[in-house]
Amino acid sequence: MSNASIVIPTFNRAPMLQRCIEAALSQTMPCEVLVCDHGSTDETPIVAKSFGNRIRYIRREVDLGIHFAWLDGIISAQGEFIHLNYDDDYIKPEFMEKCLGFMKPDIAFCFTETETEDYQTKEIIGLQFHDFFKKTGVFSVSNFMRYQINGLVSPGSILIRKKDLLSHLLIGRIPFAKHEYRGVGPDWLMTAMTTLDYPKFAFISEPLAVFGSHAGSITIDATRDKIKSKAINLAYAESRKYYCIMRLVQVLQLEIISGLLYRIMRRKTRLIKKFKGAYARLLQLSI
Repeated sequence: MSNASIVIPTFNRAPMLQRCIEAALSQTMPCEVLVCDHGSTDETPIVAKSFGNRIRYIRREVDLGIHFAWLDGIISAQGEFIHLNYDDDYIKPEFMEKCLGFMKPDIAFCFTETETEDYQTKEIIGLQFHDFFKKTGVFSVSNFMRYQINGLVSPGSILIRKKDLLSHLLIGRIPFAKHEYRGVGPDWLMTAMTTLDYPKFAFISEPLAVFGSHAGSITIDATRDKIKSKAINLAYAESRKYYCIMRLVQVLQLEIISGLLYRIMRRKTRLIKKFKGAYARLLQLSI
């Protein structure tokens, strides 16, 4: 059995899904390919079933949202390492093998340069991460966060451990957040929070992942509307604030203070219970 899985959450994108699955099955190393469909009403089931037993297909009749589809697929995946592949993106044949080659115990994750492709014309219209991460190698996670604090390394370009996804994928409201936009934020946090547990990350200076640009994309849609653009920026800001809180906890070892506070609260609770018990006995004696 392969120790790597490609998880493809999908919803009503049958034509795009076909290409995505074909690319996943074309990897130069054996990988489990798992498609998680939450409530599609188009031909998605037909497309998925056309691949037979070469993929695992999970279907839920009720759409519970993108993050639950992610979680459903991640939990069901059998590999130790997971690539979360959006249904409108795809990866090149060497993606999994080259990324997996870097996944040593002290490496948080590996990601690659990414091309942006116009879905209609198939023209490459952009290249991500090339200017900031200039060469292939292993680097301190502080370098990753220098980029991530103002930008976004999408899960569509990353190979990461299943256990870290399960630890850091938030499927509800981000703690303390006041702003939300269509689930935006957990995609940023899953890597940012993972950097708190590892000293290094790996980068491959080669475009091995391709992101599809089309009208139905959440981020493309937001850039065309000022109100939506503001909403998505506010949602990402909430993610960054939460990360900074947790980083502060780590750096200042605030768990020591919280542990002390916990003991004080327990002691206070015991004293209150003791006082109430003594007061009740006093009332009985006075009757």
